[in-house]
Amino acid sequence: MKHRYFTLMELLVTIGLIAILAAISFGGMRYASARADEAKTLATMEEFMVALEAFKEDYGYYPVVVPNPSADEESKYNIDFSKDDWKLFKNEAAKPNKRNKAYMENIPAGTLNDAYGSVIQYRYPGTRNPAKYDVWSKGMDRKNGSASVANDTPGSDGSDDICSWKQR
Repeated sequence: MKHRYFTLMELLVTIGLIAILAAISFGGMRYASARADEAKTLATMEEFMVALEAFKEDYGYYPVVVPNPSADEESKYNIDFSKDDWKLFKNEAAKPNKRNKAYMENIPAGTLNDAYGSVIQYRYPGTRNPAKYDVWSKGMDRKNGSASVANDTPGSDGSDDICSWKQR
């Protein structure tokens, strides 16, 4: 009885096909992971914006947070719930709000972060939404705007920022 073994060429072709299929599937997984991070960031921002609207309904204005003047432009508008500016929002003020609870579920002790590990930004009154507020995430590159754009502002054309004023 004669045994037929794989030739070297057949093994190389099989390994090559497996490598091509692996590369295609890893590319798809990377794309899916990036979309999932963006969706998680959008969900966090949306929860925060719904809480802002509830706050305004109770108090008649959005939370006023004084930007840190000594901070650089990248972190001037960080949402940091450990600051006193957020006491009413967290329902930690002397007089409780109408709901008698915080405006968001599971408010972090410190900063509100996006899926990329950066702090979500909040500015009231907004420069993009003057009647309301601006909320944005720096996106995957963790920088406001884009390095290829001359004005390095949130939501600049070509940037990967996730902003409350951008259509998705």
